[in-house]
Amino acid sequence: MKIISVFFINKLGKFASLLVVLGILLLIISGAWNYYQDMLQVRANRSNAMQVTKQVFPDQVVPVMAPDFFTEYRLERDKIRSERSDLLREIIQNAPTQDTKQQAQETILKMTLEKQREVEMENLIKAKGFTDALVFVRDNSVSAVVKTTALTHEEVVQVAEVISRISGIKPGDITISAKP
Repeated sequence: MKIISVFFINKLGKFASLLVVLGILLLIISGAWNYYQDMLQVRANRSNAMQVTKQVFPDQVVPVMAPDFFTEYRLERDKIRSERSDLLREIIQNAPTQDTKQQAQETILKMTLEKQREVEMENLIKAKGFTDALVFVRDNSVSAVVKTTALTHEEVVQVAEVISRISGIKPGDITISAKP
């Protein structure tokens, strides 16, 4: 039996070696084939991506409009008021005396009423047919900027009447200007 098993192992060894070599060769060929297929797929994906990509033409570009004076000013005015209000609230929280706290609270109330009156006047001026308006209330005067190329005497009187009625400021202390 030893002779048969050695002979059998010898033949099986050559056959096994041949099978191993063929297996490795098939794996290499299979790997090369898969690599080739993957490369074709990648090329196909790239070409599809190029086809899907939309080109931008100059006539499709939307022009960026310059910021509007009225909008910009309102934003800046609100920012300044907010900063001032924050500072006053901090003073109220850390006030050394009740009198200081009371003054800060009165200032916040005054700012709130001033803002409310400005918005009311701006809206009433717009209700007169103007596109936009800005109103600036000071202690004893009011300034208004109306969005228009020019103002007639009658339009100035209308705007001054609205401002005077709401603010209580006499027409001589009201300044009105036009801004396109």
